[in-house]
Amino acid sequence: MTDIRQKDLSDKPVQEMTAEERKEMRRRFEEFATLVGRNNESILAPPEKPKKVVKWDPRTMARVPKGD
Repeated sequence: MTDIRQKDLSDKPVQEMTAEERKEMRRRFEEFATLVGRNNESILAPPEKPKKVVKWDPRTMARVPKGD
């Protein structure tokens, strides 16, 4: 049997991988993250929600206070 560390898993969907193959993919990712120099938690964190865009309404937002 071939060493799983040398096996090409790039074309195989995660759902079809065995537990050993998924463990190896996780190990490879953690090794990559260490080499990149970032902590694994920030890479694995879900993306931040985009900020809500507030449309500019000239009738309410551009009023100049009277008396200045």
